[in-house]
Amino acid sequence: MSKAEFAIIGTGEVPCGNYPDRTEFEIAYSVARMAIQDAGIDKSKIGAVLGAAHIMGAEYNTEVVFGRLPEAIGLRNCQVTGQTVSGGASSHSIRRTAEGILRAGEAEYVLIVHAQRFSQFTMNEQAQYFAIAGSDLEFEVPYGMTYNALAAMVTQGYMNETGTTVEQVASVVVACNRWARLQENAMFRDKELTLEKVLGGRMVAYPLTAYMCNVLADGGSAYIMTTAENAKKVCDKPVYILGEASDYSHRSIIKAKARNLYDMANYLGPIAQRAYDEAGLGPSDMDIYEIYGSYPGVNLIVMDALGICEAGKSGALVEAGETSPGGKYPCSTNGECFGMGHTGTGCGFAIFVEGVRQLQGKAGKAQVPNARFLIDNCGGGAFMDCHFTIMGNEIP
Repeated sequence: MSKAEFAIIGTGEVPCGNYPDRTEFEIAYSVARMAIQDAGIDKSKIGAVLGAAHIMGAEYNTEVVFGRLPEAIGLRNCQVTGQTVSGGASSHSIRRTAEGILRAGEAEYVLIVHAQRFSQFTMNEQAQYFAIAGSDLEFEVPYGMTYNALAAMVTQGYMNETGTTVEQVASVVVACNRWARLQENAMFRDKELTLEKVLGGRMVAYPLTAYMCNVLADGGSAYIMTTAENAKKVCDKPVYILGEASDYSHRSIIKAKARNLYDMANYLGPIAQRAYDEAGLGPSDMDIYEIYGSYPGVNLIVMDALGICEAGKSGALVEAGETSPGGKYPCSTNGECFGMGHTGTGCGFAIFVEGVRQLQGKAGKAQVPNARFLIDNCGGGAFMDCHFTIMGNEIP
């Protein structure tokens, strides 16, 4: 793609948390309406609607596939509707699908929607699903492997290789919590987490305590995407897609392209560099680093890959407060999974939408002053892939 071919012009988001009386359909309609209003366009101009898959939500997924969203929203001129799913990487694959629709001229504006409601399922049902999510049913699950254990192994390997301390890993959660407390839609907006509390939480899989693992939440977000040419006509401050890069690594962690569990940063770094190169920018040009790692140790690995500091030193950077509000390297400014809440395939959507808000100057109390450029990432499965996107409110 050519640099700045596409742009985002409006977003919508509902509060994350436990909302059993709010259906996923209500979430979808609400965020869609917000995004359309924020974009300031007539909804009749929307020619495509793409929905992301709802984790465990068969009814919602079927309705999205069968075209419920454009009908319910009242989009009479919709030409294309569909659903995509790539796990935690869904926010990237759905956007690439939208780019194809726009490039083909099948729509002028694309509405992209994510909605999730975990609260309709019992805690036991949620635990059963996520206990083995990302683990191979034949070779891993029978021997006790769980997703939390896999993340713990990666974290232990990283700590052993780099000398990162457990306090530094826990500091990622504390930093994200500081951002979350500035976000009106964050699940943990009213709950302060200290380093002592994070470290003192129930042990799940060493070194990960309960506070270092994901907290499932109901929530959703949406945004309007169009061509850069259209965006300039209807939006005072569009957010341009300046560069992108992706790579698929593995299904099973033993087949990962990285040399070993603690070499992931060296594998991810060149991917991030491709995105920087396409945008014509570098790490020092970034005002914000919107990282989606899902576990604090993975966040540190991604930070290493982004070139924020010397590889292996990200833990010290976070511990010093440099990624927290007011720090030199703002990271995960919506609080990510540890602060915003884990909305299934929606974690990447939430961090992407937050990036758009930041660059449009609409991030409220969490606003990073004078933000112009940022890098965003997402990934899915058992750390199966990674996608980096450079965004900006101007074209360099």
